[in-house]
Amino acid sequence: MEKIKLEYGNIMRKREKGVFLLEKIKTAGKFLLSQWDYALFVLLLLGKVYYFSNVSGTLFTTLGPFAYAGEFVAWLFGGDSDRIFEGVLLISIGTILLGTFWLLLLYGRKRLFWMAITNLVLSFIILADTLYFRYFEDIISVTVLMQMRQVGDVGESIFALFRLSDALLMADVLLMAILWVVISRKKTAVTKPSGFAKVGTALLVLVLGWQLTTVPFNKSMEDGGAWQFNKLISNMRVYNFTGLLGFHSANITRYIDDNFINRKVYSEDEISESQDWFDGRNAERMPGPYSGMAEGKNVIVLQVEALQNFVLNREVNGEEITPNLNRLAQENLYFPNFYEQTALGRTSDAEFLLNTSLYPTAEGSAYMLYAENTYDALPSILKEQGYGTNVFHPYKASFWNRYIIYPQLGIDTFYSDDDFEEAEVIGWAINDEAMLDQSLEEMATFTEPFYSHIVTLTSHHPFEMPEELQLLNTEGYDGYQDRHFKNYLQSIHYVDQAIGKFVDGLEQKGMLDDTMLVIYGDHSTGMTANTKAFVEFTEAEDPLNYFETNKNVPLILHIPGAEPKTFSQVASQLDLAPTLVDVLGGDPAQHHFIGRNMWDAEGGRATFRDGSFITSELSFIASSDGIYDNGSCFWRMTGEAMGVEACEEPFKEGSKELQISDDVLRGDLLKKFER
Repeated sequence: MEKIKLEYGNIMRKREKGVFLLEKIKTAGKFLLSQWDYALFVLLLLGKVYYFSNVSGTLFTTLGPFAYAGEFVAWLFGGDSDRIFEGVLLISIGTILLGTFWLLLLYGRKRLFWMAITNLVLSFIILADTLYFRYFEDIISVTVLMQMRQVGDVGESIFALFRLSDALLMADVLLMAILWVVISRKKTAVTKPSGFAKVGTALLVLVLGWQLTTVPFNKSMEDGGAWQFNKLISNMRVYNFTGLLGFHSANITRYIDDNFINRKVYSEDEISESQDWFDGRNAERMPGPYSGMAEGKNVIVLQVEALQNFVLNREVNGEEITPNLNRLAQENLYFPNFYEQTALGRTSDAEFLLNTSLYPTAEGSAYMLYAENTYDALPSILKEQGYGTNVFHPYKASFWNRYIIYPQLGIDTFYSDDDFEEAEVIGWAINDEAMLDQSLEEMATFTEPFYSHIVTLTSHHPFEMPEELQLLNTEGYDGYQDRHFKNYLQSIHYVDQAIGKFVDGLEQKGMLDDTMLVIYGDHSTGMTANTKAFVEFTEAEDPLNYFETNKNVPLILHIPGAEPKTFSQVASQLDLAPTLVDVLGGDPAQHHFIGRNMWDAEGGRATFRDGSFITSELSFIASSDGIYDNGSCFWRMTGEAMGVEACEEPFKEGSKELQISDDVLRGDLLKKFER
């Protein structure tokens, strides 16, 4: 009997343990099910990250949801499922979990409150990146955020970048705020989960997020991504390894490390190596056909906002878009194969390229980041030759940090918004016609010789023009999707008239014969391959034509006494400073210019910030993932795609130039070179 009782007791104890264990499992299951709000929150954020991927045209994943889940489970159990690493889905999930796991430590109204705040912050970041990408085709970095005080100045342009679908990024933020207000007013009792359950779940999600982040990241580094991640040729390349939220984490970490923890200090050998490179470049320089032809002449550089070459010598409904620029191109020296090389600094980058013959930085605007560096700049060089130097731009002196950097470049006087008389405002500032008229009147009083750099503004994105000044017949471009392209044509037509009047004024005042006049576009319109009217008008349906058209801006040079001529060679904004110094009687070989003399028909090459380039024979479009072998190499004469090995040599030359330029800026090396 005792034995039976003992066995019965054991059975009951086991049963009680089983019931206890079952109850614990049920409790754990209920707790996990109660985390549905967090799971939904993660899915919503993932959807927003996918939205950015769709806008940017980048790879999110190659698999559908169910196929991906199957491949992922197979990978967890040791299967060979490399396809889950294609795109940024896996690392995007990981970074979302890493950024939000702490919410699982909260419950009730407190969790909803902080979930709403987190949603607001992350949604705003994704929205800001989306708008920024539409214009710059890049992601906002820390250095760009440091310039956010300028956002209020570009509000209208930013508003034009909004799409109705962008509202989806913020819709749940509003709903969550309303939900929190409703719930916070109710005195509903909420069962407090155990501390073990909260901490255990949060730690589980933390570990999962860490694994989903580090495994794909390390794999991409092992597969050849380490070089481009560390070199930071462009932010979009980093995004391809980190996902959107991961990019911002990596960018903040890198910024703190580069600027505070491990700030780069250049050794004497590194400084000497950079100086030797410039000495080698200078040894190659030869005088051009117009060398010294404009010595002692005034110099006026007219930098035209968003002027692209495709509008020259073109008509709309039988009307010339740019009749005055067409005439100037025919009567002077014209470079139809001239290319802009700006990056995130856009207009300020174009100024920087002109003045210094250095590449813009990949990390923001050189005007903002390196305003106090020492430069071997065109205005300073001309000052040594007895020139007075000035800039005319009818906007705030603080914008792009101009009032700080101009003295470093050798600019004596900066005429900004407060220095111009009141006139009709179009877009950001007084209209270009009034600005050019007032600039001409002021220049007529200058002691000669003088150097004047004029930066126009009316044709700035979004290209809105008063109806009475829309003088071009743009019938056929009345659709909603055509409005930016139509507005661009109208604004450029107006600016062309202002330029024609300005040049006529120079002639009437007897100044043109004593002036070298330089006219060029600063950067692209910002219209993408999805702007149907732009693509059709420019016949840029394929990637090569779009790439070349988008980078192509006109350059017109008026050199007194020079016969009209059109040059077919490739040239770029980087080449302006050495070329102008040569024409003005100086010696470019005595300075630290990366650009070449643009009269060099054989060696012409335009390299861009992401490593892409154009030569007379080849075009190379760098891949967004930064892997050279994934780029596209074309033979320009036929448009034929070639193996990337055909583009390797000019790619390496351009990459070296980018590295030298970056070193000069980061280390302020010109200050340290032996004179």
